[in-house]
Amino acid sequence: MFVFTPTPGTTWNLTVDNFTQALHRREGDEAYIHTHADAEGSYGPRDEHDWWFAFSATGESWAGTGSPAAGDHEGVALDEATAGAAAEFAAWVLRELVPPGAGMEYNTRVGMESGLPDEVLTENTVTELDAVFRKHLKASSS
Repeated sequence: MFVFTPTPGTTWNLTVDNFTQALHRREGDEAYIHTHADAEGSYGPRDEHDWWFAFSATGESWAGTGSPAAGDHEGVALDEATAGAAAEFAAWVLRELVPPGAGMEYNTRVGMESGLPDEVLTENTVTELDAVFRKHLKASSS
């Protein structure tokens, strides 16, 4: 899992509405957003403010989660993604959701489990981000 959050002291003012609008611009009618748990609570976001989504990258669809600025942890995550898919997603988030003056940090589940700190992204192209993510994955598996 790749996790993307605002840099400390900044916000993206992320809401499910602005995320949904951006995703619809990218995915069109194929955009998938799921905002509520089912009646049994077995399927859907656990937090009432969070949402699930699907994101197309590298020719595949990837599942993710989002949390708004109003929640406990603003940001988005892409589950079980490759470095290439995460790079495409991060470039899209930077372009569509991160306002001027704000930044983005990232980490991965394996990075967090290995004790690696969140890192500020200074790159913004898919190629540059892919290289950063591959390096991170290599470092976290060492």
